[in-house]
Amino acid sequence: MSKTMVNSEDLKRAGFSPYTASNIIRQAKHYMVQQGYEFYEGRRVSVVPLQAVKSVIGDVELSQTED
Repeated sequence: MSKTMVNSEDLKRAGFSPYTASNIIRQAKHYMVQQGYEFYEGRRVSVVPLQAVKSVIGDVELSQTED
């Protein structure tokens, strides 16, 4: 089963630093707003679609293990 939504903890498990992970989420939220999804303008939204993350950083392999 593949993940369709990603948060900063998933990116940290993939090897990104905490700052970089939160920056990727921020950029992915901005991308989603540009695509017309105003929901992602909210400050408390911390989960973005995997496709948005891939559009920001390219294809990334995320860990499938869940805590």
